[in-house]
Amino acid sequence: MTRDEILAAVLAERERQEGLWGEQNHPDRGPIPLLEMDYARKRAEEWKRVNALRVKQGILSWDGILLEEVYEALAEGDPELMQAELIQSMAVILNWLECVSRRTAVSEGSSL
Repeated sequence: MTRDEILAAVLAERERQEGLWGEQNHPDRGPIPLLEMDYARKRAEEWKRVNALRVKQGILSWDGILLEEVYEALAEGDPELMQAELIQSMAVILNWLECVSRRTAVSEGSSL
């Protein structure tokens, strides 16, 4: 899939979700936000350390990159900074999807 095809698929999924559940307006966090933000901060720092170690070992992977970004978003209290972190998370997901598509294209091409 190309980037445009991936983005079109994401937008189609959003339309499907909105058709099923209507406009969604949930809180950013659960019922105890300060405790959850502290948990998220700790997880974000943990994933930063894991990713730094993986970089040194040459084994960085998408799971750690995405989890670091998502936990950074969950740890953020400022709405504008949270939005920036969520955009970074979306960009990582898009990058990951593009990587999967390249791998799929290569494996399909090699079987011909």
